[in-house]
Amino acid sequence: MFRIIIILAFMFGVAATVRAADVVFVVNAQSAEGSLSADDIKSVLLGNKIKWDGGGVIKLAILTAGPVHEQVMQERVQRSADQFDKYWKKLVFTGKGVMPQQAADDAAVIDYVSKTPGALGYVAAASVTAQVKVLTIK
Repeated sequence: MFRIIIILAFMFGVAATVRAADVVFVVNAQSAEGSLSADDIKSVLLGNKIKWDGGGVIKLAILTAGPVHEQVMQERVQRSADQFDKYWKKLVFTGKGVMPQQAADDAAVIDYVSKTPGALGYVAAASVTAQVKVLTIK
C-alpha cells in the first residue's frame, strides 16, 4: 500500500511539473515583430489574424500533442486539443483557412520557424535556441 502511495505521489509530481512548464511563442529570427497581445495570439491560433501588423502572412506552426500543446490550447484558446483540431478541420473544409504546419516536437517547431519568414510557433521555454526570437506577450 505504501508503494502505491509513493508511486501515485511521484506520478502526480511529474505531471504537475510538466503541466507548469513555461511556454513561449517564437518567430523567425529576422522578424520585425517583437511582441503581440494575448488577444492577437488567440486570434492567430484561431485563424482570425492571418497577417502581421507590418504586412506579410503569418505562417502558424503548432505541436500535434503533448503537455505544451495542451497548455496552449487551454490557456490561449480555451479549447481541448481535440476541439482545436476539429475547429481547424472545419475552417479548412469550408475554405476559410489553411491548416497550420504541424510538428511532432519543439525541435521541429523551431526548425520550421527558423527557416520560414513570417512563421510563428510555440515551444517550451527550455527548448528555445538562437535560431528563433521569443515574442513578448502583452
